Formats: sequence, C-alpha cells, structure tokens
Amino acid sequence: MPDTLPPALLRAPHRLAFLLGMLSALLLFAAWFAELASRLGPHIITPQIPAVMAHALLMLYGIFPLFMTGFIFTAGPRWLGVAPPNRMRYLLTPGLMAAGVAGWLAGLALGKSWLLAGLLLYGLGFASLTLCFAGLIWRSPQPDRRHALVVLAAFVLGLAGVVAAGCWLFSGNGAYWLIMRDLALWGFLLPVFLTVCHRMLPFFTSSVLPDRKAWRPYWLLAAMVGGSWLHGLLLLSQHSSLLADLPLTLLFGYTSWRWGLLPSRKVRLLWMLHLSFAWLAVAFGLYSVAGLLPALALGLAPLHAITVGFFMTMVIAFVSRVTLGHSGLPLQAGSWLWRVYLAVHAVALSRVVADFVPPAWVACLYAAVALCGLLALLGWSRQLIGLYLKPRADGQAG
Repeated sequence: MPDTLPPALLRAPHRLAFLLGMLSALLLFAAWFAELASRLGPHIITPQIPAVMAHALLMLYGIFPLFMTGFIFTAGPRWLGVAPPNRMRYLLTPGLMAAGVAGWLAGLALGKSWLLAGLLLYGLGFASLTLCFAGLIWRSPQPDRRHALVVLAAFVLGLAGVVAAGCWLFSGNGAYWLIMRDLALWGFLLPVFLTVCHRMLPFFTSSVLPDRKAWRPYWLLAAMVGGSWLHGLLLLSQHSSLLADLPLTLLFGYTSWRWGLLPSRKVRLLWMLHLSFAWLAVAFGLYSVAGLLPALALGLAPLHAITVGFFMTMVIAFVSRVTLGHSGLPLQAGSWLWRVYLAVHAVALSRVVADFVPPAWVACLYAAVALCGLLALLGWSRQLIGLYLKPRADGQAG
C-alpha cells in the first residue's frame, strides 16, 4: 500500500464520526452511572446545572448526531448522486461536535462558561453538518430529493434546539430547556430516524428477502414525520398529544407488520432493524394510554421507550451494518453483536419498567440500568472500534 495514503481513520467519512460517537456514548453513560450511583452513598455528585436537565441535553445531542454525521456524509452523497464532502469537512464537523460534548461534561463540574464554550463548539459543528448537507442537496442532479429535504428540515430544527439550549444556559430560564428538549426529540431526532428507516428498511428487506416487495409510499413518510412534529407542537403548546399519539400507534404497528417484522427474523442483521422499529408502536401506545388514563402515572416510560428502545437499539443495528459493510466484512450479525443488541433491548425494557416499581427501588434500579447500558456499549464498541483504525479487509478504498 502506498505510503502517501492517510491513516485508515481518515480515509472515509464514517470512520472518525462513528468512533467519536462511540467514545461519547461511553463517556456519557459512565458519567450518568457515576451520578446515579453517587445518590446511593453519602457523597452525592452535584453538577452545576440540575442533573435531569443536563442528562437530557447530553443524551439527546451528545450521542446520536455524531452517528448521524457519519451516516449522512457516507450515504447522503450516494442518495443525491454527488461527490462526498472533502476530508477537512468530514473530520472537522464531528471533531467540533465531540469537543463540544467534552466541554459540556467539563462544565458540569467547572461552571457555566465551560458549558457555553462547549455549546459554541458543538453549535459550529452542527451548523457545519447542516450547511454541508444543504450544499449536497443543492448540487444534486436527482429529481427526487424528498428524503434528503426532510432530513435537512429536521437538521434545521435540531440547530434551533441548540440555540434554545444556549438561551437556557445563558439566561437560566427553564422554558428554553423545554423548547430544546422538544425540538431535539420531535423536531430533529425522531424525524431523521424515521426518514432513514423509510428509505432503507424496505430496501434492505427486499434485497435480503426477494419475495417481499419494498413498500415505502411517500404518504407514509409524510404521516410519520408529520405525526412527530405534531406531537412536539402539542407538547410545546401544553396540550394533550393524544391527537398524534393514537394514529401513530396504529400507523407504526401496521408499518412494522407491513415491512416484514416476522419474515425478517430469518436474517439476524435485518431483524435487528425491524425489532428496533417495533419499539415505536410500543412507545406511542404508552403515550396513548397516558393520554387516555391520566390518573395512571407512566412517568418517563414512553419517552425512554423511544430514546433507549428505538434510538439506541437502531443506532447499534445501523452503525454495525454500515461498519461491517464499509470494512469489507460479511453483512452478518455474529453471536457477540446479537448478544449485545439484545442486552440493549433488556436495558431499554428495564428503564421503561423502572417507572412502575416502588419508589424505594427506583434509585438502585436507575443505577443498575445505567451500568448495564455502559457495559453493553463497552462490549459493542470493543468489537467495532478496531475496524475504524485499519484498512478494509477486502483491500478496497474507504
């Protein structure tokens, strides 16, 4: 191999972004566990901002957007038929975002100036991602750019959430934190996940199971993403979200069945994607129950069914698939990957159930869930991180 080639980590857009995403996830889960475990002893860790508010900011913005950056810079140009971003852009963007996350963590101990500095760095990285993707769409010759445009709209809302986070940190007004949370969840993260699922799950399924025709009408994309945005708007306006939740429960349940949840079990790597998607019907079913029976306190169970059940397991499924494929390895879920994936489902289920246990058990269960999540992510990262640091197994570029 010529000496002029860059180190393997720098050769493809997904490598550094995925690596930083894994390191960020490990760091944040470790910090989360440390804070929860400290509540069980005499020396409680007290961050500079309320722990619950810090947890939302760090978990929503500190993990998933880094993985999205690697995926969008890798798959986005293929969707749009354009050249990928240059090396400086695909290295600088996740680098700024990861530096911002590190600044946030430092700020929890050192104070507001570190938090704001971290947010500035992160915002520059997020803005770079948004502007770069907008440029790819602008240059694209593809007549159908609907998926990309929906993702771009979600990125703009995500960037607005970063601005809201800055207003909250600067002013101390918790109303901005609520805006940040709802923009991040319902305006940004869920629409991006749904759009990628709409484009990729039917395609992957029909490729692996030729007897199943890809079903992805655009009305379905509009209904899923529109439902997410409606849910967020209703929450921001302090109204019941039942108008969005009931239809979404039925829609996600039907879509999961129509896309092939049961037939896909023949192929583990494919079934992982479908099992993750199935969490959406569960989550919005819980939201619907909470709306219909307000006296039945469900706490944060519906929220964590989405963030841990859907987001986290789907990231593991998608990132593993992309990593294996772009490392020149067979697209197969080995025993180690399958066990880790199921372990994260168990973590998600435990976190949902935690809202129904007696109060005396809650602190211990929260700490146990955080520790199990950290261990599962350690097992996953240990197997994949090495692939980002060495050339493809098949000798091809990338």
